[in-house]
Amino acid sequence: MASALLGVSAGANADLVQNGELDIGAQGFGNAHRLLTISSQGSNTFESGAIGISAGTIVALTPGISDGLVFSGNGVTNAGGDTVSPLTDDLKFGIPTLGVLNWTSGADVNLLFNATEPGGDGLAITDVTLKFYNGNTVIAAIDGNFAYASTIPGNGSAGFLISVDAAQQTFLDATVFNQVGFSGFRIALESTITGVAGGPESFSAVSAIPEPEVYAMLAAGLGIMGWVARRRKQQVA
Repeated sequence: MASALLGVSAGANADLVQNGELDIGAQGFGNAHRLLTISSQGSNTFESGAIGISAGTIVALTPGISDGLVFSGNGVTNAGGDTVSPLTDDLKFGIPTLGVLNWTSGADVNLLFNATEPGGDGLAITDVTLKFYNGNTVIAAIDGNFAYASTIPGNGSAGFLISVDAAQQTFLDATVFNQVGFSGFRIALESTITGVAGGPESFSAVSAIPEPEVYAMLAAGLGIMGWVARRRKQQVA
């Protein structure tokens, strides 16, 4: 429903799918860790950026991964070259592990797109490609493309949630999440955006939220710990 209200359309080959809007609490640009931040140069109305992993560290790629290596690719290979400075694993870029994100299956994979366009003008994500790394090697990659009739003003106020469709979930479960030690695998992102007049634009990873029963177990555990602490104090007294 949110997608329809916002005038969002997805390409026929999109596998990363638009999944509505998410309020992230007006964090402001630079106050939350991003996976990728790109901005157009000069009067260009397009921007493209790609990062990868080499020798265990983050690197810029020009071009990005070949579309032929992307599962059910949409035909776009990102040129790269429009990543903002500095290129570090910090607030503007990131290569987090799946363990840090608490992603344990393809269903957990979610991204958040933030735009900084004047008046919330629309734009088109020609491609966004999510890559999974085991060490310095890409073991899986998926992509998608979307068009937004309008965007939300401000980078960090709210964003558009991007999820993985059923076919891609099955693919990731088979190639990534069934591997021994997958929690140590890292992700890296690349994208090309057209129709821009502002910037920068950025993508973040959305950490998986524990199920309600997990919260209940945590609460129960904390309650027991508190009871034990009180008992010990009473015994000492």
